[in-house]
Amino acid sequence: MDQITNASEVLQARLDHAAMLREAGRETEAIACGPDILHAYYQLEQGRVLPRAEPRNFTDKVYCRMLDTHEHGCPTYSRLSDKLAVREWVAARIGERFLTPVLWSGDDPQEIPWARLPEEFMLKCNEGSAKCMLVLPPHDRAAAQALAAKWLAESFYWMRREFHYWDVPRRLLIEPRMEDGHPDGPLDYIFFCFDGVPRLVQIGSRSHTIHRFFTPQWEPITLTYRKEYLTPPIARPAPLEQMLEIAATLSAGFDFVRVDLYCLGTDIRFGELTFTPCAGNAPFEPREWDARLGEWWHYAGLPHG
Repeated sequence: MDQITNASEVLQARLDHAAMLREAGRETEAIACGPDILHAYYQLEQGRVLPRAEPRNFTDKVYCRMLDTHEHGCPTYSRLSDKLAVREWVAARIGERFLTPVLWSGDDPQEIPWARLPEEFMLKCNEGSAKCMLVLPPHDRAAAQALAAKWLAESFYWMRREFHYWDVPRRLLIEPRMEDGHPDGPLDYIFFCFDGVPRLVQIGSRSHTIHRFFTPQWEPITLTYRKEYLTPPIARPAPLEQMLEIAATLSAGFDFVRVDLYCLGTDIRFGELTFTPCAGNAPFEPREWDARLGEWWHYAGLPHG
């Protein structure tokens, strides 16, 4: 308990110091605190010092990737984490038909063209995670614009010091609502891919309450990294084999990347690429899964370019 308390105090002190620097307008110095903050997060969550020279578990390698990115930058991760910029790359690899149409994109929430939008749509920021909202009638324009302005005001980097988000220029985009018939849909099919091979499939829902895992052959796995979640029956998607092929194509050339897809009947849509899932804070249960995923991941450092 004393060790946990001390690790918590160390983390909080480093976060407070960085916050003080930001408030004083010394943002560059605040960013320079990032690696020490990442080490403190790891020590608090894992109860030990990060074995950076010999990472073994999946969590170890996520943190090594975050630290390498923070120290050296990674234009590839930044470009492919940008929900607008990644579209050209995805289209070149698998074709435009797997992309959800963009109805509008821009830098100013006040310029959202409400009059020419459908009644239901998704408003998103191209950067970070959870910067999205389903807009339903009657449209509360003021609330949507205020939330969008908040997304644009601060980089997702400051949440957990994932540095590749720092270099993503923040913009807004609007997509039509996707429907797959599920009341909490569309379901998110999340493929954990290692060296171009999808090895694990996670299913999530729009409210983030559904949390299930399967093998690529759609065999259920007892696995979680959440405390509260639902595990309803999830039918094997009809185009699973094609989804696996798409995940393999998009992940080729990366030692690890998470590929998120949607399945609307037989229509497959690209979601996003994630290079540092949960910023390393995914406490797998059973614990051996952290080691198993770590064995699959032959961490080779940052990509070139």
